[in-house]
Amino acid sequence: MGMIVNGKWRQEIDTAIQNGEFVRNTSCYDKPIPKSVIETISAGTNRYILTASMSCPWSHRTLLARAVKNVEQLLPIHIAGGPRIQGYGLQTEGPLNEVRDTPLRHVHKLYSLTDKTYTGRSTVPILWDQKTQKIISNSSANIMRAIDLIEDKVGITLLPKPFGTRINDLNQLIFKNLSNAVYRAGLAQRQRAYDEAVTSVFDTLGVLEHRLTTQRYLMGDFLSESDLHLFATLVRFDAVYNTHFRCTRHRLVEYDALWAYARDIFQWKNIAQTVDFTAILDGYYSNDGDHNSFKIIAECPLTDWNAAHHRDLMGPQQLWSLSGGPVHLDNTTANL
Repeated sequence: MGMIVNGKWRQEIDTAIQNGEFVRNTSCYDKPIPKSVIETISAGTNRYILTASMSCPWSHRTLLARAVKNVEQLLPIHIAGGPRIQGYGLQTEGPLNEVRDTPLRHVHKLYSLTDKTYTGRSTVPILWDQKTQKIISNSSANIMRAIDLIEDKVGITLLPKPFGTRINDLNQLIFKNLSNAVYRAGLAQRQRAYDEAVTSVFDTLGVLEHRLTTQRYLMGDFLSESDLHLFATLVRFDAVYNTHFRCTRHRLVEYDALWAYARDIFQWKNIAQTVDFTAILDGYYSNDGDHNSFKIIAECPLTDWNAAHHRDLMGPQQLWSLSGGPVHLDNTTANL
């Protein structure tokens, strides 16, 4: 994978695999995003830029929040993608390079510009400050929460205060036992590490399937931050996790509630445009030399993401992005 050492890219060094297990590094710029930054974004100054990859699920979370809140015009995006010669590449065209004589080519340059002695991985998403030329945050969770606080015209709240603790707990469960567990399964170099990870994946899918059998969304009848966390994993499951990451016990389409739930979210206004299956397949298959040395990209499974789901019959439909109506939190929800 490679990483940055003292501000310089080193392709031969990688700390992600330890004793045959994949270990995800924590975000290094993970402090809560200041209120002043959120206010500046809300003012439409275009000072701050979101750098994200269409293949990366952590990036996708932020794109989903940006789409649901309908604040695309307030927070410009620069796409990271293409061959990972030095980690994530940067598209030549985009807001990061509009004022540069020499375009930035690699995401790791954003880290070395922020700190010329930086050592660590160069990950996305990134919230970038064009004025100071520094990273504000590379934490998808904190970027999502900043986006949720941007003033919008649709009245959406992805983190209602009465549900804050439950959403935080559920986010952690989804991350540890599913979203990161698929990586631990797919990148494992020891059988025991794979077995433990893949068991966690399908045990968690079973729990979520049961939960969603009786309610439309994870917190009840309204879309929350936790749903966007889960969707970013589900939309990739059959395309790359079931195949390339060896989570083969079941496909998403075999889960009645989860598959209908995933289609429900996919069909929300502005969501489908955040999903690029070509980029997802290319991002995983083309950049994993250990498991796919010939860079063969598998076919995407034949699935109809626009098929009817009937989830709206389960309870009140809180389509805030369309109605902008008040939020009602008097529905019955699970403990988490």
